[in-house]
Amino acid sequence: MEDLALAAAIAQKDEIAARVLFELYFDPLYRFLRQLTRHSDDAEDLAQQTLIRVIRFAHRYDGRGPLRAWIFGIGYREYGRWRRRRLFLPLPRDLFAKQDVAESAANATLLLDALDKLTPDHRAAFLLHHVEGMSIDEIAVVQNVPSGTVKSRLHVARSNLKGLLEQEEFYVTEPSRT
Repeated sequence: MEDLALAAAIAQKDEIAARVLFELYFDPLYRFLRQLTRHSDDAEDLAQQTLIRVIRFAHRYDGRGPLRAWIFGIGYREYGRWRRRRLFLPLPRDLFAKQDVAESAANATLLLDALDKLTPDHRAAFLLHHVEGMSIDEIAVVQNVPSGTVKSRLHVARSNLKGLLEQEEFYVTEPSRT
């Protein structure tokens, strides 16, 4: 279903469209928020709150950008409110276990430790781009900043990660050829 049509149907209180919204966006939104909050229960609550807000404010979606970026932007703002109310919990070591972000458990641990040292804005930009596959323009919508700021955040995040990982002897292995 096209973004504008889905948003219009949701604004008209179409239950099927709301189910489609949850089916399409809950898992990626949860994954992104889990990486930011570092806690599965909080991420689940935030993902649900975000999608409820999307349903409530679907009439405001104007189609100028992808619906996905608009939804993630709402999620990112929900995360910001959550962050101001709570203390951070340590980033779980198994966060990327089912994602092909790191080639080994040792690399995953090092990568998670390095990601944990980034500022929340830099970490979010990095995760949105490299894990969620969002474009610079989509991330700009999510973070409500100009594209240049996103590029800067990605550059700083990559530079900081590179330095942190070089200090820790991060190993990149060849994928097995089976």
